[in-house]
Amino acid sequence: MSRMTIRWRLTLWYGAVLAAVLTIFAATVDLLMIRVIQYRTDSNLDGQLAVIEDQIGRAENADVLRERLAWQFAIHPVFEMQVTEDGDRAWLRSERIAESGLPMPAVAPDDHGEYVHEDVSVPGLGHCRMLSKSIDTPYASLLVQVALDTEMNERHLGQLRDVFLSTGPILLLAALGCGYLLAWKALSPVEKLAAEAQQITATRLDRRLATPNPDDELGRLARTLNGMIARLERSFGEIQRFTADAAHELRSPLAALRSEAEVTLMTDREPAEYRRTLESMLEEIEHLTRLTTNLLYLCREDALVKPSFEDLRLDVLVQDVTEHMRAVAAEAGQRLVLKEPIAACVVYGDSDQLRRLLLNLIDNAVKYTPADGEIRVGLEFRQDRATLVVEDTGIGIAAEHIPHIFKRFYRIDSARPRKSSATGLGLSICQAVAKSHHGAIELKSEPGVGTRVICTFPARAVEPGRRDEAATAAALQA
Repeated sequence: MSRMTIRWRLTLWYGAVLAAVLTIFAATVDLLMIRVIQYRTDSNLDGQLAVIEDQIGRAENADVLRERLAWQFAIHPVFEMQVTEDGDRAWLRSERIAESGLPMPAVAPDDHGEYVHEDVSVPGLGHCRMLSKSIDTPYASLLVQVALDTEMNERHLGQLRDVFLSTGPILLLAALGCGYLLAWKALSPVEKLAAEAQQITATRLDRRLATPNPDDELGRLARTLNGMIARLERSFGEIQRFTADAAHELRSPLAALRSEAEVTLMTDREPAEYRRTLESMLEEIEHLTRLTTNLLYLCREDALVKPSFEDLRLDVLVQDVTEHMRAVAAEAGQRLVLKEPIAACVVYGDSDQLRRLLLNLIDNAVKYTPADGEIRVGLEFRQDRATLVVEDTGIGIAAEHIPHIFKRFYRIDSARPRKSSATGLGLSICQAVAKSHHGAIELKSEPGVGTRVICTFPARAVEPGRRDEAATAAALQA
């Protein structure tokens, strides 16, 4: 069944449902016809019995009654009638049952005018519908029975069933054919959609599926597929740009390493010159190491590698990282200040990732803040949100660059001093860390004034007791 096409499965389901409906319809009509015919037969028997009962009521004596009943029997040959006294002595019978008589009722009617209808088999006549009633008269206790042959009724029912049996299969076959055509008509747009989708490859992601009626089911499916193709096109574009940027960033230090090595090997040099060349090459190698580390981190983020989340004291982590970076800022002639008070709060996050985020922000501030500048780090907690702020008095960023500042390998301009250790991935990593912690990151800057980076995370207040001791230890894990 699963190997059948949807068209055939729809056709078979349609045929099965229609066959069930036709069967139920035929059975219902058959039962209704049986009830209607039986009701009409019983009504005729009731009418005839009422006539006989009227004759019995008006007869002055038994002889007159016999005479009137004989006359009634003669003018209604369709009915088989029988009158017996005390249920065994026959008074009068119709001509066709003069010898066999009508059978006694299975349940004798009582003396209170009860009517008993039943189906009986009469010798020489076949199946009959019979009505029995007891009538007390001044001269005898009579059992009056009237029967009607049901052969005609059965013949009519048989003809009706023959019509159902002969036309039912024809209607079912015709319905299956119509169902197959309807399924083919309904599914033809799907086949057209599939053919168009097959033509969209990785190199032709600019194409879209046609949506003649965007409001019907196929139109919604086409719009959904078009949306998916658009997302794939953006993702492919980002991957291509990322690959090109990464190749460019890797090629530059490799070319520098090669040039330095070739120039150095062209002539014999003093040991001090070899040492300077090796130090320069080591600096480029360190840059390559940082670049590949950052690329590896972003690749893991793109691959949705699950980080190790746990409760950790963000205030302790901020103090620890700031203390470590204080020496770096001092070496650059800057002041790194931890704004007091630091709000004590706990976030559910990855210690390594949050540490990397704060290190990147402070490192950026150190790189682009002149000597004698100041870098301030603060942490606030309000309404279940922790707000981490890193601000500096550096060279700042022009407004037109801020919307693109979190893009990978984004370069602001050639006039901006480029640090040898910059990889162009630091802020991209910060944004990825913030998103993975269900937080947000925002950058505000003004050229010549400084830059302010604000990160917010879901957090809770530190609870008294020993519960947050593990969170404190987690924050200090390096």
